Amino acid sequence: MGGSKGLALRSTVYPADLVVEIAREVDGSFSSLWFPSVAAQDPLHLCDISLGVTRELLAATGVIRLHEYNPTVLAMRVDELSKSHNNRFVLGVGTGQMIGAHAIEQLLHLTAKVRSSHLGISRVSIYFAGLGPKMVSAAFGAADGVLLNFCSPHYASSVTSRGSSGRVEGFKVACYVKLFFAESDSDAQAMLATEFVHYDSMPQYHRMFKSMGITEVIKSFKEGGEVAKEYLSRSISEISLANPTRAEVLDLLGRFHEAGVDTPIVYPYVRGSDEYKIQVVRMLRDWTN
Repeated sequence: MGGSKGLALRSTVYPADLVVEIAREVDGSFSSLWFPSVAAQDPLHLCDISLGVTRELLAATGVIRLHEYNPTVLAMRVDELSKSHNNRFVLGVGTGQMIGAHAIEQLLHLTAKVRSSHLGISRVSIYFAGLGPKMVSAAFGAADGVLLNFCSPHYASSVTSRGSSGRVEGFKVACYVKLFFAESDSDAQAMLATEFVHYDSMPQYHRMFKSMGITEVIKSFKEGGEVAKEYLSRSISEISLANPTRAEVLDLLGRFHEAGVDTPIVYPYVRGSDEYKIQVVRMLRDWTN
């Protein structure tokens, strides 16, 4: 398929020892590797080790919670990462569980503080994690890109088109596209349902899901109702897929590109052995090239 595409490696699925092997294998196939901030693995460290074994890939934190870091120390570390790996590092930042106008103001303030703490960091691309139009608009003026998550192509298009005249030159839109894999379809579907229920418990995601008209579907996931199954191939498949085919993956990624997402990021959740997890990445690599 044409266009830029990324790969997200969640450390609870792909620990550091698998990251090195995978990074080598996908270098030149995917344009970027993204490391969500989960569990005990440091996404900055995962970026460093993946950059060290590749030549073309960008590596990005996807994302770190900026308020948890000392701005000066972070700026020095980011600058070192970028300089030592030919400017292939991308800093993805977010507000975590903080929401509202204050959270946006704090993110803008801390981003400015990080940028001013070290001259070299001015060359590093910074992405804001965004869900609603206010955060996306803030990214237009203060960041180099925005990272969306768990949304439909239509929603991505709607939030990024508002206030787009304020985008800085070269601004990019990326979006996590979560895919669930297991050796049985029922296990993959259960993983998908569990993830939607988990994210729906967060107010900011509940609002986003409500705007996409899928809260009743998620309610059926919570209740374990049969109605959930029929929606797996309808409204939910506009956002995420369980044990998808090659055609389904390419169609979904293509729709994100058509919606104005510069970099759809394949984000596999995998249940199974390490060998199976690596096989899934190889399969996704082959499908999308």
